[in-house]
Amino acid sequence: MAGLVDWESFGVMAGGASGALTGLLFVAVSLNAQRIAGHPVLRAIAAQTLVLFIAPLVMATVLLVPRQPGWALGTEFIAAGLAGGLSLMVIGRRRRGPATAPERLAGLFDRRDTGIAVMLLFVTGGAVLASGSTAGLYLLPPASLVAFVSGVLSAWNFLLPPPDVL
Repeated sequence: MAGLVDWESFGVMAGGASGALTGLLFVAVSLNAQRIAGHPVLRAIAAQTLVLFIAPLVMATVLLVPRQPGWALGTEFIAAGLAGGLSLMVIGRRRRGPATAPERLAGLFDRRDTGIAVMLLFVTGGAVLASGSTAGLYLLPPASLVAFVSGVLSAWNFLLPPPDVL
């Protein structure tokens, strides 16, 4: 089984990708700022996407701390996953009123449930690490990949919205 030092390249790659995708999100939101700012559903989707892109960045940051014991890293993953999941739930509750047809179409890009699954993978991986097994690290790649793909779908919606949507 791989030790923590063997995951350094993954942490560098995930952190770099997360930073680049966060930049993409800011560009996408900036290009459509007026449309997004005027609509609570789009604002919530943008915030959820930001959480999805920042979560792997936080994971990579704590993963790359040198000579850190596994239990500490696991605890940090648990805390980050819980904070991210709580953030996604709070963002999701900010929506108000019944959804109109355009909002339902925009909701296709809403990745809150997917985001919660990502955070649960971080928490589970952290719990396994905190218990003394490095096997929890193997939950990081699927969590990061799902966060990236889901976030890119949302950012794409901001860059090229479907016709007649908001």
